[in-house]
Amino acid sequence: MTAREITVQRLSAGTVFKLVGIGLACSVIPLSLLTGLLSMSGAATTLMVNRQMVTGVSALVVSPLMGALTVLLLTMLLGSGMAFGLWLFSKFRPMRLLVIDTHASGPEQATPAP
Repeated sequence: MTAREITVQRLSAGTVFKLVGIGLACSVIPLSLLTGLLSMSGAATTLMVNRQMVTGVSALVVSPLMGALTVLLLTMLLGSGMAFGLWLFSKFRPMRLLVIDTHASGPEQATPAP
């Protein structure tokens, strides 16, 4: 793996939303599954839906859905704020990003088809 630094004027909003969504999904959904497992086993944590406690097997079904909804809402909110902030930042100066290549970049590597 090799690392190189690139300079970009701005990131597209789609890229920002993709990064935020993937990061949140990899952290919030496992956490919601854990709360579903704890709620299913009768531990102190419970899930609330329409002001009713959800326990048992239904908690294991509801918890990933609640996690996915949380990821969706936070991605829209945080992604919008981050896209605006990065757009504003790009008006003043370019960003330098460190890119880590996972593939060898020698002559033996085939170039991808267009």
